[in-house]
Parts: sequence; C-alpha cells; structure tokens
Amino acid sequence: MKHPDTLVGILLLGFCAVIFSLTINFPEVPAMLSQNVPPTFFPRLIISVIATLSIVLIFNGLQKTANVTERVQPAVLVTTAIIIVAGMMVSLVGTLLTLSLVAVAIPFAWGERRLRPIGILAVTLPACIYLVFSLALGIRFPAGLLFSWMT
Repeated sequence: MKHPDTLVGILLLGFCAVIFSLTINFPEVPAMLSQNVPPTFFPRLIISVIATLSIVLIFNGLQKTANVTERVQPAVLVTTAIIIVAGMMVSLVGTLLTLSLVAVAIPFAWGERRLRPIGILAVTLPACIYLVFSLALGIRFPAGLLFSWMT
C-alpha cells in the first residue's frame, strides 16, 4: 500500500491542471494596461509552486511505506474545505478579509488554540499582502460586495 501523501500529491496535481486550464481563457489585456505582466502570470506562478511541491510530496510518499491504518489525515480535508469556502467568499467579503478569516480558521483546524499568535497572523498577513501588492505594486484586490461602497 502506498503512503497517503502520494494520493494527496496526485490530487493536488490534478487540481493544478484544472486551474491551469482555466487560465487559458483569461482575456487579453491591452499592452498599455498590462504593466508588462499578463493576467495569467500570478495564477500560473502559484500553480507552478503548488505543482512542484505536489511532485515532491508524491516522491516522498513513494519512498515511505504505509501502515494498513494510515490514511489521509482529517486536517488535510478540513484545510481543503476551508480553502474552497474562502475562494467562494472572496467575491462577498473581499480578498483581505477572507485572508484574515483563513488565517484564523486554518490554525484552529490544525489544533492551535493560542489566540495571540492567531490574532497576530490574522492581522499581519493581510496587512503585509496589502502593503506589497496594493502600495508597492499598485495591484488592487477585489473589495467584495460588503465593502464595495468604500471604493
């Protein structure tokens, strides 16, 4: 029996293939507005990092032998569900608030119960992402329906 990491890696590679195929249909942006970066660049960059780490996970899983009782950990499935829900929440509550909620939900799902580090993560992660992307790179994130009146 193969290690559960192999199955998770294969599933992640399939996910990357599906998401990559979605980027093929992105509309072309005029050169004047593209800032020398096509709209497919950042999604494909993230997809390639996930795919690379998935391949590493597959090879690590193939090198390990699994006990009969080993299976995919519930934390993997809960994390997957959190990320899927977060993807659906972005249009409603916006990118930065969704990142804050994910920064709270994932540590809780993994068993972290110290509120101070979770609170620090929930505030500093979106703040740093905002500073880098919005202020330094001039990329605006969707505000979401709840906060669209602020823009």
